[in-house]
Amino acid sequence: MNTAEGSEEHNDQYGSDASAKGAQELMEKLRSAPAEQIVTEAFFMLLNGAQVKLGRRDARLLIDLSTVMLDYARRYLSDPLVTQVEQSLDQLRLGQVSAEKAVADKGAPEPNDLAQAPTPPSTSSGPTPAL
Repeated sequence: MNTAEGSEEHNDQYGSDASAKGAQELMEKLRSAPAEQIVTEAFFMLLNGAQVKLGRRDARLLIDLSTVMLDYARRYLSDPLVTQVEQSLDQLRLGQVSAEKAVADKGAPEPNDLAQAPTPPSTSSGPTPAL
């Protein structure tokens, strides 16, 4: 084996070890993180995605997912987070209606949008089945 091959194999092994170590550290951080922190990050991703996609069917899906998630998790979250998500959802819903009208006026669907509009979720406040 020449020196270049040995060095490349060493770098591949070192890269794998570093990736495994990074993954392990991330798992430890997630495991010890408060649930609200992880839920907040999930809301952040869904709500930002919806904002970027306003007017598209997939924006409505992201708004609906956020609504369902909030309904389910509300009792476990702080009041300021619930208020912030509710306000964001209100703004996104209004923006979605306006943007949907603008897209309809154009008459051409955007690429990679959902083939059909999502059906709004039912909001039952009944007990949630245990897993």
